[in-house]
Amino acid sequence: MKCRVTDYVEEDLDWEAGEYKKAGIDFKAFKLRGADPDALLAEVRDADVLVVDQAKINADVMAGLEHCGLIIRHGDGYDNLDLAAATARGIVCVNKPGFWVEEVANHALLLTLAALARFKKQLAMAASFDRKNNSWNLKRIFPLPRHTSNTIGILGFGKVGRVFAAKTQALGFRVSAHDPLVDPEIIRKAGAAPVGFDELIAEADALSLHVPGLPGTSGLFTGAVFSRMKPTAVLINTSRGAAVNTKDLVSALQEGIIAGAALDVTNPEPLPEGHPLFDMDNVVITPHLAWYSEDALWTMRKSIMQDVLNFRDGRLPASVVNPEVLTQL
Repeated sequence: MKCRVTDYVEEDLDWEAGEYKKAGIDFKAFKLRGADPDALLAEVRDADVLVVDQAKINADVMAGLEHCGLIIRHGDGYDNLDLAAATARGIVCVNKPGFWVEEVANHALLLTLAALARFKKQLAMAASFDRKNNSWNLKRIFPLPRHTSNTIGILGFGKVGRVFAAKTQALGFRVSAHDPLVDPEIIRKAGAAPVGFDELIAEADALSLHVPGLPGTSGLFTGAVFSRMKPTAVLINTSRGAAVNTKDLVSALQEGIIAGAALDVTNPEPLPEGHPLFDMDNVVITPHLAWYSEDALWTMRKSIMQDVLNFRDGRLPASVVNPEVLTQL
């Protein structure tokens, strides 16, 4: 059996290479993120199992895979896989959900606190202390409300949204949440107030996005949405950069329509050099690292290895994201 990796975030896959060798599996890993279909197929056409991080596996790539039976997405989201094309070809697609729930929730909390405390301004102020007047010029930061005066709005109440809600409530924040796919009673039992989308964006002091990459969430946050938020509100995004119209976000920040943003994901990603978001003192940007911890990454690597071994031995991996393909098998 042949296992091919299109792209990866690890420093190397030496551990995988050794384990697959012991298992008698032909293994090769490539760095093909951003590659076009022809370049991808030139390396992975012969795969029985394909492991994918960010490479786009579209219909053309699916059609060119000669005998692939399984595609494993290295992470929760799978919007870079054409599931319809995979199903048509009889290819099972699985993702790896939940491995870094704590990490992403913690990072969202970090960004929320940084945005509400205007932390980037605080750092700049500390670096430019007015020694002549022995002054920090604190007016640049004030006013700062107490946590219990702030409402956290959560869009998307899946695994990460729920853990994030618990963490923010523990710090004294009020929490409201909206998720059309979650029973409002589940949100209530988690200690949050279930609200509609319009109410969520209107009342949140910090609005944290925890949405999947789906057509319905792409470009969801536009100028029209920002204009209905509080002028003191901040936007937090650790989910999908495509959920936010970046041009409209820049305008909303420049015009004071909202007060700030803290982003671990952007659209495009990475942002081009010299992008205006980098120079704004009310914007914090981190390098799409919310998911990362060594513990989570190693658990993920071992789980992917087990999926490959299970498939070799005739057992389906968990978390099939195109279950309709199973009727063909």
